[in-house]
Amino acid sequence: MDAQRDRTETLGELVQRFAAEQCDVIIEQWDALERRDADSVHPVRVAIRRLRATLRTFRRVYDREAGEAFAQELRWWGMLLGGVRDLQVLAERFSTAEDPREPRGRAEVYLATQLERELESAWRAVSEALTTERATALKEAVVRWREDPPFSERAGRPARRAGKRVKKAGRRVGKRLARVRAAVAANDPAAAELLHSARKAAKRHRYALELAAPVLGPRTEEEIERRRDLQDALGAHQDAVVAAEFLVRLDLGGESPEVAFALGELTEATRRQADDVRSPLDAAQE
Repeated sequence: MDAQRDRTETLGELVQRFAAEQCDVIIEQWDALERRDADSVHPVRVAIRRLRATLRTFRRVYDREAGEAFAQELRWWGMLLGGVRDLQVLAERFSTAEDPREPRGRAEVYLATQLERELESAWRAVSEALTTERATALKEAVVRWREDPPFSERAGRPARRAGKRVKKAGRRVGKRLARVRAAVAANDPAAAELLHSARKAAKRHRYALELAAPVLGPRTEEEIERRRDLQDALGAHQDAVVAAEFLVRLDLGGESPEVAFALGELTEATRRQADDVRSPLDAAQE
């Protein structure tokens, strides 16, 4: 962005440029989701998260009622796609690498079969949703928000005002991490949930930094990278939580003792990782 645009761009223009990019991704990938293209799920989910984060962090730029309604529909769509994405991540985590003749290998084959079955069910839910009036209305809403968003009067303020919202989002990350540390010190079982909340706050701050980068200082890229590192550290823990929940609900009644034992060992190791809040918190280095 040139210096002249830095001086003349409004807050609404700055925010909307970022929001419109996310709308573009959702629209461009819509047909791919209808085809059950596995590669379309992740970019759409990221776009939805970025868009929802923008509607939250910069909510005063838009009409409040319209923004809340749009965010709610995006949340619905994101949760449906999340059912598919979580299983895709689990499939990568438990990918078959062992000899299928050995107990661990047979356990991995069993997991792959279970994941395939659940993934089909999750895709079916997405496909059915795509045929509903609600999905059609959401797609139309995404197009409207890309082309003619409902701005509020605050949208006309100078773009540099975005910095205040970015700083507030950053302070929120620090506060949530402090709560996690306090919970860990007190052996509070809520620490894992608080860690997940801190991770979400870190994502929102990173997205706000990316949005406002054109009007922020020269060290913005470094701060974005720090937030990305924090997400990675906390994200590994959340992946373990999801994996543990999947493993615990498996029915092993029809499996051989050897396979059941191998799966039990995997479940226990995964649960230990999910229960370990201190390690990802230390890795965060915040």
